[in-house]
Amino acid sequence: MYDYYVRPVLGEKGQDMVEYALMLAIIVGIGWLIYQQGNLADSIKAVFTDSSDLMSEAAKNSAQPSAGGTGH
Repeated sequence: MYDYYVRPVLGEKGQDMVEYALMLAIIVGIGWLIYQQGNLADSIKAVFTDSSDLMSEAAKNSAQPSAGGTGH
């Protein structure tokens, strides 16, 4: 009975600690990479600004009537 209930629970403690340590290492590594990229925030802001400008221009162009259409 000990082998059936207790041993599997005790045997997984070390595995859980290794998994948590690996997750922490990955998160710290990603944080370090973001820290090293000092201009990352500016690059992300530029992408959204450019896409916003493109969407505004597309909306403006679609609101104008096309030249040469029959109106139907």
